[in-house]
Amino acid sequence: MSRILLTLIVFDAAALAYTLALGLGLDDAVSIRDHLLAGMLASFLIIFTHVLVIFYLIGTGMDIREAVEEDEELSKKFIPLTRRLKKQVFPWACFSILLIIVASLLGAEVHSRMIPGPGGEAEASMPLRQVGGWWVHLVLALLALGMNAFTFFVELRAVRRNRGAIEEINSIV
Repeated sequence: MSRILLTLIVFDAAALAYTLALGLGLDDAVSIRDHLLAGMLASFLIIFTHVLVIFYLIGTGMDIREAVEEDEELSKKFIPLTRRLKKQVFPWACFSILLIIVASLLGAEVHSRMIPGPGGEAEASMPLRQVGGWWVHLVLALLALGMNAFTFFVELRAVRRNRGAIEEINSIV
């Protein structure tokens, strides 16, 4: 699982780098559309990665509990470990998902107001909807990127510890 997670993290980083490059080079409606689509793809991929890790830890935690429930000594060692790993990962993963969703939605809002409408001019009825509101999206996106990078590190470490526990249990049982 750690190799799969590492591969997904590399794909996430590549998608985000591509999205950032497109965002920094916005100059017409086509480049805005491409940035918006790349951002949605990158967001979906990041969310998928976090949810995959969450479900992996839930599933393997249940398997570990079933494997060691007969032996009190193993139960005392491994069940708290699985709970601790979940407590380490879940808050960070959920908050990272939330941040990437907020950054994506704000970016979609900002960029939808940048695309000229039928009258030829971009709508600017609210201050946040003005073209100048792009910096709010950029700040939130950078915050989300930093949070996701940290969360990926936490998840990778937890998945490796979880895998080590599974291998230890397999060697004992």
